[in-house]
Amino acid sequence: MRLPDGFVPQLVALDVDDTLISHNGSVSERVQESIERVQEAGVRVCLATGRSPSTTLPIARAAGIDDLVVCSNGGLLVSVETETTVDSITFDPRPVLEELLQHLPDAVYAVEDTNGMFRATKVFGAGMLGLSLREVPMEHLLSEPVVRLVVRSEEHAETGFGDLVEKLGYQSVVFGVADVACMDIAGRGVNKSTMLARLCERRGYDPARVIAIGDFYNDLDMLRWAGLGVAMGGSPQPVLDAADLVTSSIPGDGVADVLDAIEV
Repeated sequence: MRLPDGFVPQLVALDVDDTLISHNGSVSERVQESIERVQEAGVRVCLATGRSPSTTLPIARAAGIDDLVVCSNGGLLVSVETETTVDSITFDPRPVLEELLQHLPDAVYAVEDTNGMFRATKVFGAGMLGLSLREVPMEHLLSEPVVRLVVRSEEHAETGFGDLVEKLGYQSVVFGVADVACMDIAGRGVNKSTMLARLCERRGYDPARVIAIGDFYNDLDMLRWAGLGVAMGGSPQPVLDAADLVTSSIPGDGVADVLDAIEV
């Protein structure tokens, strides 16, 4: 791995799943050492993930990151040290929910608040999203602005939400299909790069001196925004196309390859 001549970042933003770690994996010793080396030289490293704070902070600590992390696909900026929200971007879920209910009356709906807590119309295994989920009536999902709205539908496990997302033209949507079809909806224009830009403004960093490393569609905006966008080798083609460089496909090792190429 070789970085552009003379390029020394002020900040390195890392996606978590399938970038820093494999799903449900641990932070490797090699990447811990690489993070420690660049941070000791004055380069800050932060996480930028779709996870909520409850499942992000333990990974940050394991990686040796003790400053700020971007959670909830750019909806939250959280302090690892104090476990508190430093900044958030919210939206009113009512118009979106009311429209979705016309098309998906039997889906399960959940919202995340600015503390990373979820309220849902039915309890489900939130997994990597977060560790705190409480079942409430639908009207309780509308009581305050939220960071994101999550929609899950077993009925759409075969077809997915693609046609619906295109038809409704929602704000910022990440969607996919596993055992159920799932949509992750944020405020219009909100993504990981949105909060990373706020972090840079807060700390006086130049976005042109940011490295962002990711592997999936919710990393596209972050890779394009950063001064140097790096895609994991196993990323989908649109993610590879959006990146300036491509690193190893092995979670952790690909990140370490980039960090070890930083000359500090």
